[in-house]
Amino acid sequence: MARFLKSRKNLVGQAPGAMTFIGRKKMEKPRFRIMSYDEKNFREKETVDAASMLTHLQKNAVNWINIDGLHDHKEIMEVGMAFNLSPLVLEDIVNTDQRPKVIEDDDNLVVFLKQLTYEASDHSVHADQITLILGENYVISFQEEVGAFFNTIRERMRQNVGKIRTSNSDYLFYRIIDTIADNYMLCIGAIGELVEENETNILKNVNKEIIGKIYNHKQEISFIRKAVRPAKDVTKSLKNAESKLIHESTRPYINDLDDILIHSMETIEIYYTMIGDQLNLYNTNLSNRANDVMKVLTIFAAIFIPLTFIAGIYGTNFDNVPELHYKYSYFIMWGVMVTLAIVMLLYFRRKKWL
Repeated sequence: MARFLKSRKNLVGQAPGAMTFIGRKKMEKPRFRIMSYDEKNFREKETVDAASMLTHLQKNAVNWINIDGLHDHKEIMEVGMAFNLSPLVLEDIVNTDQRPKVIEDDDNLVVFLKQLTYEASDHSVHADQITLILGENYVISFQEEVGAFFNTIRERMRQNVGKIRTSNSDYLFYRIIDTIADNYMLCIGAIGELVEENETNILKNVNKEIIGKIYNHKQEISFIRKAVRPAKDVTKSLKNAESKLIHESTRPYINDLDDILIHSMETIEIYYTMIGDQLNLYNTNLSNRANDVMKVLTIFAAIFIPLTFIAGIYGTNFDNVPELHYKYSYFIMWGVMVTLAIVMLLYFRRKKWL
């Protein structure tokens, strides 16, 4: 399966709003979790299906519904009907190749984002689609698989640390997006360290391993940019959104999100430029080494050209060649040739060609 664009052949001929799962199935069965909380109370429950999960909703509390696994259309459809989600939104939820974007209506504010994870084992970045739905007293999050992305938020909720338990659902909505944005910076920083380390190695070595690393870093930065660039548009849309679901007390935090994504994009562009410069530096070093080799070969060729000329003259088969019968002709010829070679080497050295 292509990394930058997943196969959409199953979408051909489908009606708008038809739920067609696109991507790789990462879980055998979906998992449903719900956290309901207010300043004084906290409830947490894991269920086997959407119907059971919906029975645990608390009317007078904020509810965080987390669904891991996107391949079960029936379960996602049931959640959609319970929270008045449009068929087009449901279609996008099961499309794991969906571009980050914002959908705003009277009842919900829907955000599609990519959660990035850096794998140190193979120095690569992997992406999972995250769909967030903000309602009056709930936040719904859809993930491709069970992940530890938001465990810090959950733990703070359990321990009643910070503002989450005393705030509305829009603050939880913000905190989830903020965690995703912070993780972008972690991934960018991890690849950036490799890029900067590679710059030192390029000056010392010119080999296939170095050029392989350069192209690998370029691919990873491009993959990150594919997720972060539209995410910046998402935060900009949230910043300018007039939805009643986002309270005035949360808007300063939303504005800060936009700054984080701008910083991320600026850093990505810096590293992308550095990789381009490294590629140019590698090619320049390669050309310089080739030129050094050619220079040495040219110098030796220049030395042997007059020697070959002399040997060619005295190797002709004519009786009247001068010094042909002279007793010391052979040694004189060698003396001239060696002297000529030494003089040329000294001349090249003086000109700093050697």
